[in-house]
Amino acid sequence: MLCVVLAGLFAVVPPMQEAKKRPEPKAGPAPPAATVADRVTLRDGKVALGLITSPAAGPKVGFDMLVRRAWAEAHVPDLAAKWARNAGTMGKPALAERRKRLQAWRDERSRFVVGGDKILAWIDAELKRLDDPKALDAPLLSVRIARDGCRTAERNSDASRRTLALAWLSNLPNPEDATPGEVADSVEARGFMAEGTEVPSLDRLLPVVTEPEAKWLARRAATELAVDPGRRFIRYNNILIPEQTDGQALNAPLDLNAALGQLAGLLDPSAAATDPLGPALAKIGSRGGAGAVVTRMDVAPDLSQVRIDIALWARGPQGWFEYGSRSVIGRPEDAAPAAAAVLEKDPQIQSVFNFADALGLGTVTAEMKERGLRMGAATSKALGQARSAFSQDLSGLAFPVLEAAPIVPPQGPKGPGGEATEKGPQARGSE
Repeated sequence: MLCVVLAGLFAVVPPMQEAKKRPEPKAGPAPPAATVADRVTLRDGKVALGLITSPAAGPKVGFDMLVRRAWAEAHVPDLAAKWARNAGTMGKPALAERRKRLQAWRDERSRFVVGGDKILAWIDAELKRLDDPKALDAPLLSVRIARDGCRTAERNSDASRRTLALAWLSNLPNPEDATPGEVADSVEARGFMAEGTEVPSLDRLLPVVTEPEAKWLARRAATELAVDPGRRFIRYNNILIPEQTDGQALNAPLDLNAALGQLAGLLDPSAAATDPLGPALAKIGSRGGAGAVVTRMDVAPDLSQVRIDIALWARGPQGWFEYGSRSVIGRPEDAAPAAAAVLEKDPQIQSVFNFADALGLGTVTAEMKERGLRMGAATSKALGQARSAFSQDLSGLAFPVLEAAPIVPPQGPKGPGGEATEKGPQARGSE
């Protein structure tokens, strides 16, 4: 954001005209859901309740979903047997591959970290778990619905999907058949925070599946980013600034002195000849790191818009590569006037204007100031949207190394869904 405000002072363009605001469609209230689960009606009329994991789902596309094993055995036993056989057939080579990759990861990481490392502790526990013959009998089944394999696929709200995932993690009996309010109350009684839209990691409940090398490397990178500091950067033009998020909120302000020191390079014509990302990634790799996040800000020359790209970088045998990203475009007219007023009172923003004076750029006019503030507010809004989406993507990739080990609940009388009717563990929400 500081970068964009300063860039607005440097731009020499005619006064920007306020764009006409586009009316936003009014969305009506969503009808109440009878379940927290996604609902898929198969071709034969049978219904599968669970979580759809593919971005697109419906009769015209093949897609993946998660179904709780006990629920499937109670409601669609013929399909449950088929899905379990498929999981068993694919599970053995996947387990061998996972053990090999985990051991290689452990061997490399142990050369660079000290004792008490959370990732090494998780790897050791995971290797031990995979040695258990029951490792293939995961609580969740990963199900592939073929193209034309269903009549309908109804994805629930993000809040409901989060609630179902938390219910699975806390071993609630039959959450698919309960009302959203009942499930939310039970989840919160187990120590989770039901409110929110981010679906927590379900990795410890999932069967081990074969994964492409690129995805495995991305999962390793995402996991290390949850633990290791100094792996996040903001890039503006060819200036790379460390993102000050370690131990701070994700939207914490940048260190102003460091930012202004780097931004002074914008006035240096030779700065464009050097790409700062390569050396930064090489430094991470030299310390055994395998992941980085780079947030890039591209501002239009006339300050009409800013594009925010947040990308996950992963290191593999052939070097660093970009695995995936999230992008959002922000425009000055999209930012509320009050947001620019708040920025104007920020001491850091005042320091930016003083910095411009110190560089001999002349007096900061009211027009230049307003343009920079409006663009800064638009950038802040777009950055928040991109970070929210990227955070969910990263959580979906990362292994649950920060979660407490699950407590096995007492085995009481079995309910209709096949699990004990006793309360599950007092789990701690991981997200």
